[in-house]
Amino acid sequence: MQESTLPLLFNWAALMALTVILAFAGDVVGLSQPSPIWLVVIALAAAFKARIILRSYLGLFRAPGALAGFFSAVFILLALVAVSFLIFPTPARTSGGKPAFAQTFAGGTE
Repeated sequence: MQESTLPLLFNWAALMALTVILAFAGDVVGLSQPSPIWLVVIALAAAFKARIILRSYLGLFRAPGALAGFFSAVFILLALVAVSFLIFPTPARTSGGKPAFAQTFAGGTE
């Protein structure tokens, strides 16, 4: 294997490991809502994935200032989303009927 492909393979493996962590933390098989601790794990794993992509695949290791700026923006956005999920843990409900998108996919309005 060439030396130039080894870092890409390592980064790909790290991205796959972080994806497994995200799937486990997000409980993709169950319907439960993640606890605050798991929500922080999800946000941090997504931030690390973004950093790997920005640094390795977009080549921002050559521009540390741009890497720091983009990563800061991603981190702040993820932090805002995580905090909003902590503040508003359940989605707002309508009048008790089916959501509009469910009616659309179920064959129209009733």
